[in-house]
Amino acid sequence: MEAKITQPPWHKPAPQEAAPVLKVFNTLNREKSEVIPLEPGRLSWYSCGPTVYDAAHMGHARNYVTIDINRRILQDYFGYDIMFVQNVTDIDDKIIIRARQGYLFEQFRKQVGDKVDDKLVARLEEALKLYNAEHVNGPDEIEGLDAWIAVLPEETREGAKFKMHMAAIRAAHKAIGHKATISVDEFLALGKPVLLYALDKQEGHTGTDHKIFRDLSSHWENDFNRDMAKLNVQQASVTTRVSEYVPEIVDFIEGIVKNGFGYESGGSVYFDTAAFEKGGHDYAKLQPWHKGRNDLIAEGEGALVGSTREKKSSNDFALWKASKPGEPSWDSPWGKGRPGWHIECSVMASAILGKQMDIHSGGIDLAFPHHDNELAQSEAFHNNDQWVNYFMHTGHLHIEGSKMSKSLKNFISIKDALKTYSPRQLRLAFAMQQWNNQFDFKPQLSEVKAFEATLSNFFNNIKARLEEENHKLAEGAIIPRKPGAEELALYDALHKARKEVHAAFCNNLSTPAALGQIGELVQAANAYIVAKDESAMMEPLVEIGRWITKILRILGFETASEIGWKSSSSVEGGSTEDIARPFVKQLSQFRDDVRTNAIDGKDSKEFLNLTDKLRDVLLQQFGVLLDDRGKGQPALVKFLDADEKEARLKEKALLEAKEKERLAKKAENARKAEEERQKKIEKAKVPPQDLFKGNPLYTEWDDNGIPTKDKEGQEVTKSMRKKLEKEHKAQQQLHQKFLDNKL
Repeated sequence: MEAKITQPPWHKPAPQEAAPVLKVFNTLNREKSEVIPLEPGRLSWYSCGPTVYDAAHMGHARNYVTIDINRRILQDYFGYDIMFVQNVTDIDDKIIIRARQGYLFEQFRKQVGDKVDDKLVARLEEALKLYNAEHVNGPDEIEGLDAWIAVLPEETREGAKFKMHMAAIRAAHKAIGHKATISVDEFLALGKPVLLYALDKQEGHTGTDHKIFRDLSSHWENDFNRDMAKLNVQQASVTTRVSEYVPEIVDFIEGIVKNGFGYESGGSVYFDTAAFEKGGHDYAKLQPWHKGRNDLIAEGEGALVGSTREKKSSNDFALWKASKPGEPSWDSPWGKGRPGWHIECSVMASAILGKQMDIHSGGIDLAFPHHDNELAQSEAFHNNDQWVNYFMHTGHLHIEGSKMSKSLKNFISIKDALKTYSPRQLRLAFAMQQWNNQFDFKPQLSEVKAFEATLSNFFNNIKARLEEENHKLAEGAIIPRKPGAEELALYDALHKARKEVHAAFCNNLSTPAALGQIGELVQAANAYIVAKDESAMMEPLVEIGRWITKILRILGFETASEIGWKSSSSVEGGSTEDIARPFVKQLSQFRDDVRTNAIDGKDSKEFLNLTDKLRDVLLQQFGVLLDDRGKGQPALVKFLDADEKEARLKEKALLEAKEKERLAKKAENARKAEEERQKKIEKAKVPPQDLFKGNPLYTEWDDNGIPTKDKEGQEVTKSMRKKLEKEHKAQQQLHQKFLDNKL
């Protein structure tokens, strides 16, 4: 009987090193915590969205683009199925005030005529006194303002709000002072901040129509969405608006009260922080050191909150606010009112994600009281101890070391930023900073632009070389494919970069470290290209280009299908004739010029000038760069996008300006040299015996024309005689050169 044939044993490979574990910085424990989802492969995520009452600014861009980058890494690199919920706060004190004031000012403008009359001036003067008294309480006359400010404490003078109020007061004074020379629109523009406050104070109770507030929030919500689209921020899986969840908010508050953690007072409902802590819960988990900070608590309650005497404790906060005249209101068991700010997110997040979620994100400025209050409310309602498992807070944005503020004139809206920088540059600026660190934005973005240019040049080089190789293959050329030591080293560099980028993403989603690895890989590839030149193999270069493009795509950059950034200057549609005509026209002109030069017998320099002219035209008109190489090698053809084209043209203009400056300096030096030569010739014309004749310093000369007595009739000294003889001899030599025509 034959023996049974069996396979030899398989030896299970032992891992050579431990794989990195995905961790993120969690504000709940202020450590990098391993990401362990509630459900394997899926993450539930709530992100605090905008309060829509004004244009989005660079602080918003930093927060939402950074969160978008983190979301994309977890989703597109680590492969998590993410349920991403983001709210829109469209019921808020800021919205109410801004909408009401805008409505009242619009009504006021309709009542004002086409001229600045005494009645309008008196109205602004009255409004100015009210504004001054309630905000700074300074002198009424403009002449006394500077002296009054000078003696104030420095912390008052330098305060952002004080500066804002003083700017409004000075603008109103300016309007009154120039009332006879400016138009009514200019007058109202200068006085608007002061008038808005007075109108709201005096007539705010008349604005009760919900449409007033809904129109403003809807306008700025759409504006915010357009800004985010320009920055390539992904839409949320679900967007929630507060105005659409008021019934759920009422039910949620009733649940908190029922559980013993809320109380009604004066038509409002407050969260009872003391009862919450006595019930075995922890309040202010994120920033417990801020518990009791009345300034932060008051700011979180909103500008329309009146007396706080209704509260049991200053730490308590509003769940439901009784509406006053001039404020939108909804029905509730406690009377007409509206939701408090903090309760909104608790309700909307719970409505979509349930009683617990994986991730909650937002700016670090929201940690206390907003997010700490969210945690308390939600845990009070759901009767759990950890509503959120990972709190991811993005760092502050500063502008050149200072917090962004309109009073400091360093306030940058997203729209203004996009007039100066491309969406790619802004995303790159944020990606080059650790997401949870403070970011000091420096407007020149020199490091960002240098990195962008490095990648762009690399991509263009790869694509140009690949196109050249494909052309050779089409003509039947045989391209060597066997990799040597240099190519294998390049593959090793790619492997190292992949490994290090993975470790960087695992280590708190560190995009700066990942981009640093990409930069090193590009440097290695460029060194290989320089060393190998025409014999550089495309396979490792293409693989590197594709992998870098893949990582950039994961980070949310708009990229080409295979290699490189997405070109913003690509041709969309159009017939072959329309696309080809401008190129053919330039080539035809080039051919005509070459023929003319050849017929006229021009030298090679003129032909080289024509090739340079064609190269310049291709770059300027079509964004095509011809990159000259060594003798016998064809130029690399690179198609540049709009930003790269602009950068190249600026570089070219700078070089041309420097060359123009060099030639001008050379011409000036030549002019001065010729001027000096002519002076020398004029001096050389003088015979040596006449050199000192006619000089009033001397009265007698010897036969050679050398002075013997000075103007006083005294014999010249021996030392002076030696000096004069030396000059006389030099003149002899110079004059002889003139006679010999050697100057």
